[in-house]
Amino acid sequence: MRRILLVDGYNVIGAWPELSNLKDYDLEMARNSLIAKMAEYQSYTGYDIVIVFDAQYVRGIQRKMERHKVKIVFTKEDETADEYIERKAN
Repeated sequence: MRRILLVDGYNVIGAWPELSNLKDYDLEMARNSLIAKMAEYQSYTGYDIVIVFDAQYVRGIQRKMERHKVKIVFTKEDETADEYIERKAN
């Protein structure tokens, strides 16, 4: 059975002191650092990692991509990362 870890990207960035400090001057760098750290975790554990970033205030459609075997999702307009994660977890 596949093991999937769903990660609320901005919550982790805000809770992880190193990334929280980084986001204060370069949010994209903080996101990229989280992705790199989760890729390391993925290679160690074998989990499928999905990092979800809130984009509910950004107009347009949901965006998905993959980097370093980590799936990255920017939620669609009017959808939070929490809502996306709840939907996928059920």
